[in-house]
Amino acid sequence: MIRRLIARTVVASLCAAAAAPALAQTGTITGKVEATPPKYLAETVVYVKQAPGTFAPKTAAVDQKSLTFVPHVLVVTKGDTVKFLNHDNVAHNVYSPDVDAFNLGTFKQNEERTHAFTKEGPYSLLCSIHPEMLGYVFVNQNPYAAAVDAKGTFTIKDVPPGTYKLEVWNSHLKAPEKTVTVAAGQTVTESFALKR
Repeated sequence: MIRRLIARTVVASLCAAAAAPALAQTGTITGKVEATPPKYLAETVVYVKQAPGTFAPKTAAVDQKSLTFVPHVLVVTKGDTVKFLNHDNVAHNVYSPDVDAFNLGTFKQNEERTHAFTKEGPYSLLCSIHPEMLGYVFVNQNPYAAAVDAKGTFTIKDVPPGTYKLEVWNSHLKAPEKTVTVAAGQTVTESFALKR
């Protein structure tokens, strides 16, 4: 019994030790985006354009509350599935005319529909019943991407070391791409100024 406990403790320690260097071998990209006019800032994603590797599909969610899409901008990786929820007390229809157009039909309160995003790019989310509703799903080639917060700041974690093209997507504005070099265990900071 004691030998088994010791063996388990040794195995757990070795696993933890193996995991720690793996985490230390990635870096972080952080920074800030400014927008002119600022009203479009909330519709901004900063992303690594291309990165090597294969990425296991994940599932994310967009909810509908108070006739809004929550979150307003969702960032996923090519191959991911998004669950569209409805926590309003009215029916909704979710569709997008962009990239790889889809229409999930009409669904009632507490129902949900799913869609797998197999093509990269920005998708506007619309509701044919409530034309004032607007949201976005941004599909990147890799998971190294982030929507900005209310102040325009962003953080992209767990980026493998290397030199990358860092780009910014915005629903109305543009900014030139930047070249960034990520080092293991380090944080690189970059900024963007979005304009028409």
